[in-house]
Amino acid sequence: MRCLRKFLELSPDDRVLLLKLWPLLAFVALLLRLLDYRRTLRLLSRPLPAVPENMAVSEEAVSYALRLGRLTRIAARYVPANSSCLRQSLLVWWLLRRRCVPAVLRLGVRKHEGFSAHAWVEVDGHPANDAPDVAQRFAPFTGLTSAGLVSPP
Repeated sequence: MRCLRKFLELSPDDRVLLLKLWPLLAFVALLLRLLDYRRTLRLLSRPLPAVPENMAVSEEAVSYALRLGRLTRIAARYVPANSSCLRQSLLVWWLLRRRCVPAVLRLGVRKHEGFSAHAWVEVDGHPANDAPDVAQRFAPFTGLTSAGLVSPP
């Protein structure tokens, strides 16, 4: 009952977007299970328009990115497949890039407090689907492009 009440408290636009995100998260999880990370990223990148990463970003685009990140985290709670940060971030990155928002997929590691890896999406230098301090908690890999391939020297 509590879940239904929270769902109904969302705006009508957010409810529609949340219902669209749920199967898309399962789709990304399936892609990662059938393919590896690099192939999944290439597949998701194919139909995307080229977006310069240094392109100016409107406040509206940043607001949408934050909304999308929040709703993706909510949808991830109810997906039967494992909805890890990588799956969520791939989905947010893909949907933002489809809207021509220069989103950057970040992968990082934390060495202290035990080794752990994390993925998030940044728009205009701000995390779209994570806490604002995520880049301080996890050191982002350098040398990776948004396509996840090692950039040339």
